Amino acid sequence: MKKEKEPKVKMPMSMMKRILLVLLGIVAVIAVFYIIYYVVHYVSYNKYEDYLSTYEYEQGGSYSPIAESSSSVAGYELVAENDNLKLYTDTKSANVAVYDKRNGEITYSNPPAVEEDTVANGVNKSYMKSQFMLYYYNEDVTSGSMCSYADSVAKGQYSWEGIGNGIRYIYQVGDETGIHFSVPMEYRLGEDNLEVSIPVKGIEEYNGGYIYRIQMLRYMGATSYEDTGYMVVPNGSGSLIYFNNGKGGQGNYSQYIYDIDPLAANYTTIENLQTAKLPIFGICKEDSSLLVSVEDGASTSIITAAVSGTDCDYNYAYPSFVLRIADNLRMFGDATQDIYVMEPDAYDVNLRARYTFLTEEYTGYSGIANYYRNRLVDEGVLTATDSTGDIPFYYDVISGVKETSHFLGVQYLHTFSMTDFDEAEEMSSLLASDGVTNQVMNLQGWFNGGYFHDAADKIKVTRRLGGKSELEDLNQAVKDNGGKLYVDTAFQEVTMADDDFPSNKEASRYYGAGYVATFGQINPTTLRNTSGLGYVENIYSLLSPKYLPRYVEKFSKKIQKIDVDGISLRDLGNVLTSDKKRTKQINREEALDVVLGQFEVLKNTNKSIMTNSANGYAFAYSNDIINAPLTGSDLTIIDTDIPLYEMILHGYVSYSSDVLNYENSDDMDKMVLTLIEAGASPHYMFTWEESSEMKMTALNRYYSTTFANLKDEAVEVYQTINDALAPVNGAAIVAHDIISNNVRRITYDNGVTIYVNYSESAETADGLEIPAMGYRLEGK
Repeated sequence: MKKEKEPKVKMPMSMMKRILLVLLGIVAVIAVFYIIYYVVHYVSYNKYEDYLSTYEYEQGGSYSPIAESSSSVAGYELVAENDNLKLYTDTKSANVAVYDKRNGEITYSNPPAVEEDTVANGVNKSYMKSQFMLYYYNEDVTSGSMCSYADSVAKGQYSWEGIGNGIRYIYQVGDETGIHFSVPMEYRLGEDNLEVSIPVKGIEEYNGGYIYRIQMLRYMGATSYEDTGYMVVPNGSGSLIYFNNGKGGQGNYSQYIYDIDPLAANYTTIENLQTAKLPIFGICKEDSSLLVSVEDGASTSIITAAVSGTDCDYNYAYPSFVLRIADNLRMFGDATQDIYVMEPDAYDVNLRARYTFLTEEYTGYSGIANYYRNRLVDEGVLTATDSTGDIPFYYDVISGVKETSHFLGVQYLHTFSMTDFDEAEEMSSLLASDGVTNQVMNLQGWFNGGYFHDAADKIKVTRRLGGKSELEDLNQAVKDNGGKLYVDTAFQEVTMADDDFPSNKEASRYYGAGYVATFGQINPTTLRNTSGLGYVENIYSLLSPKYLPRYVEKFSKKIQKIDVDGISLRDLGNVLTSDKKRTKQINREEALDVVLGQFEVLKNTNKSIMTNSANGYAFAYSNDIINAPLTGSDLTIIDTDIPLYEMILHGYVSYSSDVLNYENSDDMDKMVLTLIEAGASPHYMFTWEESSEMKMTALNRYYSTTFANLKDEAVEVYQTINDALAPVNGAAIVAHDIISNNVRRITYDNGVTIYVNYSESAETADGLEIPAMGYRLEGK
């Protein structure tokens, strides 16, 4: 008998529709919630705007020169006067000059004898008569340049008006029938200085012209063949360029203050250069000096210096300011179809430099250091320490390190211990037993997955290192040994190994193609600085300044629940990046405002702060600085390096050298003398485990870190340097003198003088013999 098929049960169409509608509703609700979250968490998050500064564009008025019986500057009229200075101008040329009542010196904005110059051609003479030069793009992104003399003053296309304690010139630059600009330039007389500014608010651009860079007062205070002295430039620790050194035509000095914006830098690194950490430069003659400090716009500024014979008879130095960039946009991956796109708006910054006139009390580079340090003290940026006795010994301790492992054929990263917290405590105790009690430990890799840690909006102390309780025990042990513990944190450089960091949303982007900017190590073959060298941990993106406050605030709340004395900032004091995201651009000067705001947040945790190779803006927040620059870049135009950076800081902020692990025995003796000359403490990097354990990790470049192998050498180096510097710990450097090619004399305000001799034979200075490759203390 044939079995009948059972009839299929069909779901009613209405039920299927209901289920489908429910599913669609769930998806829609999820989508709505995600959109709300996205808008609130990313698009509408504008906490960074709370930190942005602004400036006012002063309303100009009528100008009338001040009457006087006779002018202190022939052919010029008096604009403003105080007890020390007189500001003059020549409205026929728009030149200005400052007469110093204290010594009778006259400083001109432009050389008064341009037509007599034996080197300058017609174009360069126009530059010498100009107060500024501007560089621009047209609508086709073709670049050009103009100068205020040939393209404005010589054509009578300028005017002037009165402002508070000074004068403003307004230049109509270029041909009004083509590409042209209106640029204001202001001069205001201060107690011992002249402030010069170009407020971007007042700049107008016409007919498709876009200014991308301005040079300010290229020849202010320029010196001639007849003058003796040098220019001081912020090359690393600081450098001197002697007037008329015969290096004209061998390349100018030119460096970005605080280094170039990472988003404007080249992908390739062809030389390892020291960066400019200070926003100052100087021109020093025998009896007077001109100190120039970039007051606003420093993060967009470039310092340039040239010697006589380059393009004229004069030695000169000046600041330039970047107003926007043009970025490369590659079409379809084809290099032949590259086009350039410009940022539409100029950075709204008051480009401002202060020219301070120093008299005999502050002559030379020592005078510049003393004056600038005193000013920072008066402004509350620096505070004298009460340190005496032994100098600090700085050491990094690498604790957790990421390593590639496999499970069932799946690759993953796990964290292993190179130094757990108990072992770090043992390090501290062993150093203390050898007499190194004033020790500063920088603990790296303590949280969020190790040295290349996840983004710092959360804190997870690594358990296999000992966890929170043993970290706090370590802090107490270091304190008991006479030292201080800092826990290392990178806020801005976020490793690509952090799978939870939304780099496509929160990282800085390039303007042209709009993609996330990523960086890494230098590939020795291609020289590109975006390589992981086989390890994803080495590659990182940069947290946008827009979201930096979120991460710092969350970290600050959590770190206050952990009993550690200090926070070490791996990148906040020396990395300054813009964000070119087209929907919300943040320029470098705005980024600086945000960074300074985050320093305030961290300061309010009441923990000490240590910065890494700190730029000048971080001084106010730094209790300690590691990896301070002790030399400058080896540029042809440079004649000698000086410890200007250290002369400003000594006695106010303690600082160390870069790590000494990799100095060979032949170089170590010279390095020890360099530290003594600069008043710097030694700095080492340690691991408890053998450094070979890191061979197959992203930290394989640190091949000599084993504490057991390095301790005795480190203690010996420390004791040698401490013997020299303990008598001046906490004292300010009031003079640094180059006695000869090999001998330096460093004078402190407590009466101690240190002589350093780099020669292989004994040398004599001030009637005293200084031993070969050694030093001598006087006044101890």
